[in-house]
Amino acid sequence: MARETELSRRSLLKIGGACGAAAVFTPLLGAAEAVAEPAAGKGGRLIPAGKVGTITFTQRDIPGRLAIAAGSTTTAKLGGPDFLADPNANPTDFGPEVPLPGGWAELFAFLANAGFTQIEFAGYGQNALNPGGTAGYPGDGNAAGRQAYLDYAGRLRALLDANGLEAIGNHGFIPNTWNGPGSAGGAMSAADLLRFQTELEFGNILGTPYLGTGSDPTSANNRNIEPWTLAGEKWTALNDLSVNQFGIQMYPHNHDPAYNFLQDGPMVEVTQNRQTGAPIAPTVVRGESGKRLMQHYLDVTPADLVHIEMDIYWAHVAQHIHRWRYDWNGNRVEDIFDPLATVAQQTQRYPLYHAKDGDSTGQAPGVGQGYTMVPFGDPRSDIDYANFFADQGARGYHNPNYEQDNAPGSNATPEGRGQSLRAAYQSAFNMNRLRG
Repeated sequence: MARETELSRRSLLKIGGACGAAAVFTPLLGAAEAVAEPAAGKGGRLIPAGKVGTITFTQRDIPGRLAIAAGSTTTAKLGGPDFLADPNANPTDFGPEVPLPGGWAELFAFLANAGFTQIEFAGYGQNALNPGGTAGYPGDGNAAGRQAYLDYAGRLRALLDANGLEAIGNHGFIPNTWNGPGSAGGAMSAADLLRFQTELEFGNILGTPYLGTGSDPTSANNRNIEPWTLAGEKWTALNDLSVNQFGIQMYPHNHDPAYNFLQDGPMVEVTQNRQTGAPIAPTVVRGESGKRLMQHYLDVTPADLVHIEMDIYWAHVAQHIHRWRYDWNGNRVEDIFDPLATVAQQTQRYPLYHAKDGDSTGQAPGVGQGYTMVPFGDPRSDIDYANFFADQGARGYHNPNYEQDNAPGSNATPEGRGQSLRAAYQSAFNMNRLRG
Protein backbone atom coordinates (compact mmCIF):
# COMPACT_ATOMS: atom_id res chain seq x y z
CA MET A 1 0.00 0.00 0.00
CA ALA A 2 1.36 3.41 -0.92
CA ARG A 3 1.33 4.86 2.59
CA GLU A 4 1.73 1.71 4.67
CA THR A 5 4.62 2.04 7.10
CA GLU A 6 6.77 -0.48 8.88
CA LEU A 7 5.36 0.88 12.11
CA SER A 8 1.79 0.08 11.12
CA ARG A 9 2.86 -3.36 9.88
CA ARG A 10 4.63 -4.09 13.17
CA SER A 11 1.66 -2.74 15.14
CA LEU A 12 -0.70 -5.13 13.39
CA LEU A 13 1.52 -8.11 14.02
CA LYS A 14 1.93 -7.10 17.64
CA ILE A 15 -1.83 -6.86 18.11
CA GLY A 16 -2.33 -10.21 16.43
CA GLY A 17 0.42 -11.99 18.33
CA ALA A 18 -0.47 -10.62 21.73
CA CYS A 19 -4.18 -11.41 21.47
CA GLY A 20 -4.27 -14.53 19.36
CA ALA A 21 -5.81 -12.47 16.58
CA ALA A 22 -3.27 -12.82 13.82
CA ALA A 23 -5.92 -14.40 11.62
CA VAL A 24 -7.81 -11.09 11.61
CA PHE A 25 -4.99 -9.10 10.12
CA THR A 26 -2.32 -11.17 8.46
CA PRO A 27 -4.40 -12.05 5.37
CA LEU A 28 -4.95 -8.35 4.84
CA LEU A 29 -1.26 -7.52 5.00
CA GLY A 30 -0.64 -9.40 1.79
CA ALA A 31 -3.85 -8.14 0.23
CA ALA A 32 -3.03 -4.53 0.99
CA GLU A 33 0.22 -4.69 -0.94
CA ALA A 34 -1.74 -5.54 -4.09
CA VAL A 35 -3.96 -2.50 -3.71
CA ALA A 36 -1.38 -0.17 -5.21
CA GLU A 37 -0.83 -2.35 -8.27
CA PRO A 38 -2.24 -0.87 -11.51
CA ALA A 39 -5.46 -2.43 -12.70
CA ALA A 40 -6.00 -3.68 -16.20
CA GLY A 41 -7.40 -1.17 -18.68
CA LYS A 42 -6.39 2.22 -19.97
CA GLY A 43 -6.03 5.43 -18.03
CA GLY A 44 -4.52 6.31 -14.70
CA ARG A 45 -5.86 6.25 -11.19
CA LEU A 46 -9.04 8.26 -10.72
CA ILE A 47 -8.56 8.39 -6.94
CA PRO A 48 -4.97 9.13 -5.88
CA ALA A 49 -3.50 6.62 -3.46
CA GLY A 50 -3.30 9.25 -0.72
CA LYS A 51 -6.99 10.18 -1.06
CA VAL A 52 -8.75 6.86 -0.63
CA GLY A 53 -10.98 7.71 2.30
CA THR A 54 -13.87 6.50 4.39
CA ILE A 55 -16.16 8.08 6.96
CA THR A 56 -16.31 6.11 10.16
CA PHE A 57 -20.11 6.31 10.28
CA THR A 58 -19.84 3.34 7.91
CA GLN A 59 -17.95 1.33 10.54
CA ARG A 60 -19.83 2.87 13.48
CA ASP A 61 -20.28 -0.55 15.11
CA ILE A 62 -16.52 -0.93 15.64
CA PRO A 63 -15.24 1.97 17.83
CA GLY A 64 -17.65 1.23 20.66
CA ARG A 65 -16.78 -2.49 20.75
CA LEU A 66 -14.25 -3.78 23.21
CA ALA A 67 -10.92 -4.23 21.44
CA ILE A 68 -9.13 -7.53 21.08
CA ALA A 69 -6.23 -5.89 22.90
CA ALA A 70 -8.61 -5.06 25.78
CA GLY A 71 -9.73 -8.68 26.14
CA SER A 72 -12.68 -9.01 23.76
CA THR A 73 -13.59 -12.55 22.73
CA THR A 74 -16.20 -11.52 20.13
CA THR A 75 -15.71 -13.19 16.77
CA ALA A 76 -16.86 -12.44 13.22
CA LYS A 77 -16.31 -13.53 9.64
CA LEU A 78 -14.18 -10.94 7.85
CA GLY A 79 -13.62 -12.70 4.53
CA GLY A 80 -11.87 -15.80 3.27
CA PRO A 81 -9.04 -16.10 0.73
CA ASP A 82 -11.32 -15.84 -2.29
CA PHE A 83 -13.02 -12.73 -0.90
CA LEU A 84 -9.70 -11.08 -0.17
CA ALA A 85 -8.47 -11.89 -3.68
CA ASP A 86 -11.52 -10.30 -5.33
CA PRO A 87 -14.51 -9.38 -3.16
CA ASN A 88 -16.55 -8.48 -6.26
CA ALA A 89 -16.24 -11.99 -7.65
CA ASN A 90 -16.52 -13.79 -4.31
CA PRO A 91 -18.76 -11.69 -2.03
CA THR A 92 -20.08 -14.70 -0.10
CA ASP A 93 -16.68 -16.12 0.88
CA PHE A 94 -17.11 -14.96 4.46
CA GLY A 95 -14.16 -16.95 5.73
CA PRO A 96 -13.63 -18.46 9.18
CA GLU A 97 -14.67 -16.92 12.47
CA VAL A 98 -11.85 -14.77 13.81
CA PRO A 99 -11.57 -12.22 16.63
CA LEU A 100 -13.49 -9.05 15.75
CA PRO A 101 -11.51 -5.77 15.90
CA GLY A 102 -12.83 -3.14 18.26
CA GLY A 103 -11.93 0.48 18.98
CA TRP A 104 -9.94 2.99 16.98
CA ALA A 105 -6.52 1.32 17.09
CA GLU A 106 -7.77 -1.95 15.61
CA LEU A 107 -10.19 -0.27 13.20
CA PHE A 108 -7.42 2.00 11.87
CA ALA A 109 -5.13 -1.01 11.44
CA PHE A 110 -7.81 -2.84 9.49
CA LEU A 111 -8.68 0.16 7.29
CA ALA A 112 -5.05 1.02 6.54
CA ASN A 113 -4.27 -2.50 5.47
CA ALA A 114 -7.43 -2.68 3.39
CA GLY A 115 -6.11 0.25 1.36
CA PHE A 116 -7.57 3.39 2.93
CA THR A 117 -5.35 6.40 3.57
CA GLN A 118 -7.81 9.07 4.81
CA ILE A 119 -10.31 9.06 7.64
CA GLU A 120 -13.36 11.29 7.98
CA PHE A 121 -14.73 10.97 11.49
CA ALA A 122 -18.37 10.85 12.45
CA GLY A 123 -17.61 11.65 16.08
CA TYR A 124 -14.52 10.82 18.07
CA GLY A 125 -15.69 8.60 20.92
CA GLN A 126 -14.88 4.94 21.52
CA ASN A 127 -15.14 2.34 24.28
CA ALA A 128 -13.22 3.87 27.17
CA LEU A 129 -11.43 0.55 27.87
CA ASN A 130 -9.84 0.47 24.43
CA PRO A 131 -6.28 1.63 23.66
CA GLY A 132 -6.22 5.43 23.77
CA GLY A 133 -9.25 5.66 26.05
CA THR A 134 -11.84 8.31 25.27
CA ALA A 135 -12.98 11.77 26.32
CA GLY A 136 -15.85 13.97 25.24
CA TYR A 137 -16.38 17.70 25.39
CA PRO A 138 -17.46 18.57 28.96
CA GLY A 139 -21.08 19.60 29.24
CA ASP A 140 -20.26 22.73 31.21
CA GLY A 141 -17.13 23.59 29.21
CA ASN A 142 -14.84 23.50 32.27
CA ALA A 143 -11.13 23.98 31.68
CA ALA A 144 -10.03 20.60 33.06
CA GLY A 145 -12.57 18.76 30.94
CA ARG A 146 -11.56 20.65 27.82
CA GLN A 147 -7.91 19.84 28.44
CA ALA A 148 -8.76 16.15 28.86
CA TYR A 149 -10.63 16.31 25.56
CA LEU A 150 -7.63 17.86 23.81
CA ASP A 151 -5.30 15.31 25.40
CA TYR A 152 -7.51 12.63 23.87
CA ALA A 153 -7.09 14.33 20.48
CA GLY A 154 -3.35 13.77 20.83
CA ARG A 155 -3.81 10.08 21.54
CA LEU A 156 -6.20 9.75 18.59
CA ARG A 157 -3.65 11.46 16.34
CA ALA A 158 -0.98 9.02 17.48
CA LEU A 159 -3.20 6.09 16.49
CA LEU A 160 -3.72 7.61 13.04
CA ASP A 161 -0.01 8.24 12.60
CA ALA A 162 0.88 4.70 13.68
CA ASN A 163 -1.15 3.41 10.74
CA GLY A 164 -0.11 5.97 8.15
CA LEU A 165 -3.60 7.53 8.10
CA GLU A 166 -4.61 11.17 7.66
CA ALA A 167 -7.66 12.80 9.23
CA ILE A 168 -9.57 14.64 6.48
CA GLY A 169 -12.68 15.83 8.35
CA ASN A 170 -15.35 15.22 10.96
CA HIS A 171 -19.11 15.42 11.16
CA GLY A 172 -19.33 17.21 14.46
CA PHE A 173 -20.29 20.36 16.30
CA ILE A 174 -21.65 23.45 14.54
CA PRO A 175 -22.88 26.35 16.73
CA ASN A 176 -26.68 26.53 16.72
CA THR A 177 -27.21 29.61 18.89
CA TRP A 178 -26.36 31.97 16.07
CA ASN A 179 -27.66 32.08 12.53
CA GLY A 180 -25.37 34.60 10.93
CA PRO A 181 -24.66 38.34 10.88
CA GLY A 182 -28.08 39.13 9.44
CA SER A 183 -30.06 37.06 11.90
CA ALA A 184 -32.29 38.35 14.67
CA GLY A 185 -30.73 36.01 17.21
CA GLY A 186 -27.73 38.17 18.00
CA ALA A 187 -24.24 36.92 18.75
CA MET A 188 -23.17 33.34 19.25
CA SER A 189 -23.43 32.29 22.89
CA ALA A 190 -20.22 32.30 24.89
CA ALA A 191 -20.61 28.55 25.53
CA ASP A 192 -21.00 27.76 21.83
CA LEU A 193 -18.06 29.98 20.90
CA LEU A 194 -15.85 28.25 23.47
CA ARG A 195 -16.85 24.83 22.24
CA PHE A 196 -16.41 25.83 18.58
CA GLN A 197 -12.89 27.06 19.29
CA THR A 198 -12.11 23.90 21.28
CA GLU A 199 -13.33 21.70 18.43
CA LEU A 200 -11.10 23.64 16.04
CA GLU A 201 -8.17 23.08 18.36
CA PHE A 202 -9.04 19.37 18.49
CA GLY A 203 -9.06 19.31 14.69
CA ASN A 204 -5.76 21.13 14.57
CA ILE A 205 -4.21 18.44 16.77
CA LEU A 206 -5.59 15.77 14.44
CA GLY A 207 -4.10 17.68 11.52
CA THR A 208 -7.33 17.78 9.56
CA PRO A 209 -7.80 20.52 6.94
CA TYR A 210 -11.62 20.35 7.16
CA LEU A 211 -14.31 20.12 9.82
CA GLY A 212 -18.00 19.99 9.14
CA THR A 213 -21.39 18.49 9.69
CA GLY A 214 -23.56 15.75 8.29
CA SER A 215 -26.35 18.26 7.78
CA ASP A 216 -27.29 20.87 5.19
CA PRO A 217 -26.25 24.51 5.75
CA THR A 218 -29.81 25.11 6.98
CA SER A 219 -33.01 23.08 7.03
CA ALA A 220 -33.95 21.98 3.52
CA ASN A 221 -37.55 21.70 4.71
CA ASN A 222 -37.72 25.45 4.10
CA ARG A 223 -37.06 26.08 0.42
CA ASN A 224 -37.56 29.83 0.52
CA ILE A 225 -34.59 31.87 -0.63
CA GLU A 226 -34.28 33.96 2.54
CA PRO A 227 -33.04 31.30 5.02
CA TRP A 228 -30.57 29.96 2.47
CA THR A 229 -29.13 33.44 1.96
CA LEU A 230 -28.82 33.77 5.74
CA ALA A 231 -27.13 30.37 5.94
CA GLY A 232 -24.52 31.60 3.46
CA GLU A 233 -23.78 34.52 5.76
CA LYS A 234 -23.44 32.21 8.78
CA TRP A 235 -21.07 29.76 7.10
CA THR A 236 -18.98 32.58 5.66
CA ALA A 237 -18.54 33.97 9.17
CA LEU A 238 -17.73 30.51 10.59
CA ASN A 239 -15.05 30.04 7.94
CA ASP A 240 -13.63 33.50 8.60
CA LEU A 241 -13.07 32.39 12.19
CA SER A 242 -11.89 28.83 11.53
CA VAL A 243 -9.57 29.62 8.63
CA ASN A 244 -8.01 32.70 10.21
CA GLN A 245 -7.38 31.05 13.59
CA PHE A 246 -6.63 27.46 12.65
CA GLY A 247 -6.41 27.13 8.86
CA ILE A 248 -9.38 24.74 8.94
CA GLN A 249 -12.28 25.08 6.51
CA MET A 250 -15.82 24.34 7.65
CA TYR A 251 -18.12 22.36 5.36
CA PRO A 252 -21.79 21.37 5.28
CA HIS A 253 -23.06 18.17 3.75
CA ASN A 254 -26.12 17.31 1.68
CA HIS A 255 -28.91 14.83 1.34
CA ASP A 256 -31.31 14.87 -1.59
CA PRO A 257 -33.55 17.75 -0.30
CA ALA A 258 -30.60 20.17 -0.62
CA TYR A 259 -30.87 19.74 -4.40
CA ASN A 260 -34.57 20.45 -4.50
CA PHE A 261 -35.67 23.69 -6.17
CA LEU A 262 -35.24 27.03 -4.45
CA GLN A 263 -38.49 28.94 -3.96
CA ASP A 264 -37.33 32.34 -5.15
CA GLY A 265 -40.16 33.75 -7.27
CA PRO A 266 -43.58 35.32 -6.94
CA MET A 267 -46.65 33.52 -5.65
CA VAL A 268 -48.32 31.70 -8.56
CA GLU A 269 -51.36 29.52 -9.11
CA VAL A 270 -50.74 25.93 -10.25
CA THR A 271 -53.22 23.40 -11.60
CA GLN A 272 -51.04 20.29 -12.16
CA ASN A 273 -49.60 17.75 -9.74
CA ARG A 274 -45.85 18.39 -9.56
CA GLN A 275 -44.87 14.75 -10.00
CA THR A 276 -47.54 13.26 -12.27
CA GLY A 277 -48.85 16.28 -14.14
CA ALA A 278 -52.43 15.23 -13.29
CA PRO A 279 -54.98 18.05 -12.82
CA ILE A 280 -55.34 19.39 -9.26
CA ALA A 281 -57.52 22.07 -7.72
CA PRO A 282 -55.97 25.54 -8.22
CA THR A 283 -53.27 25.98 -5.56
CA VAL A 284 -51.08 28.99 -4.83
CA VAL A 285 -47.34 28.27 -4.36
CA ARG A 286 -44.12 30.23 -4.67
CA GLY A 287 -42.54 30.04 -8.12
CA GLU A 288 -39.14 28.47 -8.76
CA SER A 289 -36.49 29.80 -11.14
CA GLY A 290 -34.77 26.41 -11.42
CA LYS A 291 -31.88 27.12 -9.07
CA ARG A 292 -31.24 24.41 -6.49
CA LEU A 293 -30.95 25.15 -2.76
CA MET A 294 -27.27 24.22 -2.49
CA GLN A 295 -26.39 26.16 -5.62
CA HIS A 296 -27.84 29.32 -4.11
CA TYR A 297 -25.76 28.71 -0.99
CA LEU A 298 -22.64 28.55 -3.16
CA ASP A 299 -23.68 31.63 -5.13
CA VAL A 300 -23.92 33.81 -2.01
CA THR A 301 -20.66 32.66 -0.39
CA PRO A 302 -17.02 33.41 -1.31
CA ALA A 303 -15.66 30.76 -3.66
CA ASP A 304 -12.20 30.85 -2.08
CA LEU A 305 -13.51 30.44 1.47
CA VAL A 306 -16.69 28.36 1.59
CA HIS A 307 -16.72 24.77 0.30
CA ILE A 308 -19.10 21.84 0.61
CA GLU A 309 -19.08 18.07 0.75
CA MET A 310 -21.32 16.47 -1.87
CA ASP A 311 -22.83 13.11 -1.10
CA ILE A 312 -22.83 11.70 -4.62
CA TYR A 313 -25.42 9.03 -3.80
CA TRP A 314 -27.93 11.54 -2.43
CA ALA A 315 -27.24 13.81 -5.41
CA HIS A 316 -28.33 10.94 -7.67
CA VAL A 317 -31.39 10.39 -5.50
CA ALA A 318 -32.15 14.09 -6.04
CA GLN A 319 -31.83 13.51 -9.78
CA HIS A 320 -34.45 10.77 -9.44
CA ILE A 321 -36.85 12.68 -7.18
CA HIS A 322 -36.59 16.43 -7.74
CA ARG A 323 -37.36 16.56 -11.46
CA TRP A 324 -40.26 18.97 -11.77
CA ARG A 325 -40.75 22.56 -10.69
CA TYR A 326 -43.34 25.28 -10.99
CA ASP A 327 -41.92 28.24 -12.92
CA TRP A 328 -42.71 31.87 -12.23
CA ASN A 329 -45.81 31.62 -14.40
CA GLY A 330 -47.16 28.56 -12.58
CA ASN A 331 -46.26 26.09 -15.34
CA ARG A 332 -45.05 22.59 -14.47
CA VAL A 333 -41.55 22.18 -15.98
CA GLU A 334 -39.31 19.09 -16.09
CA ASP A 335 -35.82 20.11 -15.00
CA ILE A 336 -33.49 17.16 -14.29
CA PHE A 337 -30.55 17.58 -11.92
CA ASP A 338 -27.08 16.65 -13.20
CA PRO A 339 -24.66 15.98 -10.31
CA LEU A 340 -21.56 15.73 -12.53
CA ALA A 341 -22.26 18.94 -14.45
CA THR A 342 -22.94 20.74 -11.17
CA VAL A 343 -19.52 19.76 -9.81
CA ALA A 344 -17.62 20.30 -13.07
CA GLN A 345 -18.82 23.91 -13.33
CA GLN A 346 -17.09 24.83 -10.03
CA THR A 347 -15.16 21.74 -9.12
CA GLN A 348 -12.90 23.23 -6.44
CA ARG A 349 -15.89 24.11 -4.29
CA TYR A 350 -16.26 20.37 -3.67
CA PRO A 351 -13.04 19.27 -1.93
CA LEU A 352 -14.85 16.43 -0.15
CA TYR A 353 -17.28 13.77 -1.32
CA HIS A 354 -19.17 10.96 0.19
CA ALA A 355 -18.50 8.22 -2.33
CA LYS A 356 -21.61 6.25 -1.53
CA ASP A 357 -22.68 3.76 -4.19
CA GLY A 358 -26.16 2.75 -5.26
CA ASP A 359 -28.08 -0.04 -6.94
CA SER A 360 -31.05 1.22 -8.97
CA THR A 361 -34.43 0.10 -7.67
CA GLY A 362 -36.02 0.44 -11.10
CA GLN A 363 -38.68 2.74 -9.69
CA ALA A 364 -40.27 5.27 -12.00
CA PRO A 365 -38.83 8.81 -11.82
CA GLY A 366 -40.17 10.58 -8.78
CA VAL A 367 -41.22 7.36 -7.04
CA GLY A 368 -39.24 6.30 -3.97
CA GLN A 369 -35.53 7.08 -3.71
CA GLY A 370 -34.49 5.26 -6.87
CA TYR A 371 -31.44 3.57 -5.31
CA THR A 372 -30.37 1.33 -2.44
CA MET A 373 -26.89 1.53 -0.91
CA VAL A 374 -24.18 -0.97 -1.79
CA PRO A 375 -20.38 -1.08 -1.24
CA PHE A 376 -18.36 1.20 -3.50
CA GLY A 377 -17.78 -0.42 -6.89
CA ASP A 378 -20.08 -3.35 -6.14
CA PRO A 379 -21.13 -5.12 -9.37
CA ARG A 380 -24.71 -4.01 -8.64
CA SER A 381 -23.71 -0.34 -8.83
CA ASP A 382 -25.72 1.94 -11.12
CA ILE A 383 -23.80 5.14 -10.31
CA ASP A 384 -21.09 5.81 -12.90
CA TYR A 385 -18.19 6.74 -10.65
CA ALA A 386 -15.58 6.19 -13.35
CA ASN A 387 -17.17 8.83 -15.56
CA PHE A 388 -17.85 11.12 -12.61
CA PHE A 389 -14.25 11.15 -11.38
CA ALA A 390 -12.81 11.29 -14.90
CA ASP A 391 -14.86 14.35 -15.90
CA GLN A 392 -15.19 16.31 -12.64
CA GLY A 393 -12.12 18.46 -13.35
CA ALA A 394 -9.10 19.23 -11.14
CA ARG A 395 -8.02 15.60 -11.08
CA GLY A 396 -6.27 14.70 -7.86
CA TYR A 397 -7.83 17.57 -5.89
CA HIS A 398 -10.90 15.90 -4.39
CA ASN A 399 -11.13 13.70 -1.30
CA PRO A 400 -13.76 10.96 -1.74
CA ASN A 401 -14.81 9.18 1.43
CA TYR A 402 -16.58 5.84 1.10
CA GLU A 403 -19.83 5.75 3.06
CA GLN A 404 -22.55 3.13 3.36
CA ASP A 405 -25.27 3.76 5.90
CA ASN A 406 -26.41 0.12 5.90
CA ALA A 407 -22.94 -1.45 6.20
CA PRO A 408 -23.14 -2.51 9.87
CA GLY A 409 -24.93 -5.84 10.03
CA SER A 410 -26.73 -7.76 12.70
CA ASN A 411 -24.88 -8.77 15.86
CA ALA A 412 -26.74 -12.08 15.79
CA THR A 413 -24.39 -13.86 13.39
CA PRO A 414 -20.64 -13.87 12.66
CA GLU A 415 -21.45 -12.82 9.08
CA GLY A 416 -23.47 -9.87 10.32
CA ARG A 417 -20.86 -8.73 12.84
CA GLY A 418 -18.22 -8.68 10.10
CA GLN A 419 -20.31 -6.96 7.47
CA SER A 420 -19.11 -3.36 7.86
CA LEU A 421 -15.46 -4.43 7.69
CA ARG A 422 -16.00 -6.70 4.69
CA ALA A 423 -17.84 -3.85 2.92
CA ALA A 424 -14.96 -1.51 3.78
CA TYR A 425 -12.43 -3.95 2.34
CA GLN A 426 -14.46 -4.36 -0.86
CA SER A 427 -14.84 -0.59 -1.23
CA ALA A 428 -11.14 0.16 -0.70
CA PHE A 429 -10.33 -2.61 -3.18
CA ASN A 430 -12.50 -0.92 -5.82
CA MET A 431 -11.51 2.67 -5.06
CA ASN A 432 -7.84 1.78 -5.48
CA ARG A 433 -8.52 0.09 -8.81
CA LEU A 434 -10.72 2.74 -10.37
CA ARG A 435 -9.10 3.84 -13.61
CA GLY A 436 -10.06 6.18 -16.41
